[in-house]
Amino acid sequence: MNRGPARYKHLSIMSPDSPPTVLRFGDHCVRFVAPDVAIAEFRNFTNTEDVVALTDVLRAAKKREGQLFTLVDLSGVTTVPQRVRMTGARIVPDYDALAFVGAGFGLRVITEMVMRATKALSPKLSFPYAFFDDHAAALAWLQTHRRAREATAEATGLR
Repeated sequence: MNRGPARYKHLSIMSPDSPPTVLRFGDHCVRFVAPDVAIAEFRNFTNTEDVVALTDVLRAAKKREGQLFTLVDLSGVTTVPQRVRMTGARIVPDYDALAFVGAGFGLRVITEMVMRATKALSPKLSFPYAFFDDHAAALAWLQTHRRAREATAEATGLR
């Protein structure tokens, strides 16, 4: 399966002029395809510190850009150890929208549990999220949320 930057060039939410920035954290990586759009690819969670480091970068991007729309590819994940699930809010930045791709039923249940627990413990972390089978559908959904946010900003004069 092609996971390179060329896979995403057909989407209008990206700048065609510059290649995405890719940062690696152990087996995981995050690819910024626009200043406020990130694609994180997780593999098996063996090192909690790598996960925290990756999400710290996402948190910094959100702070810098003012918004963050993120696709999280979980297709390489088979299980989430309890030590990772217990980090909760430490690994869930304040996204504007979050799309999960490639999560099987069991992983969806675990992810939903983490998201609900995070929201209960940190009510400010309330944002739309959804599960998808492929990147194209997830990125289209993120683009819809991005456009809605831009329209709201223009309507209120905040842009």
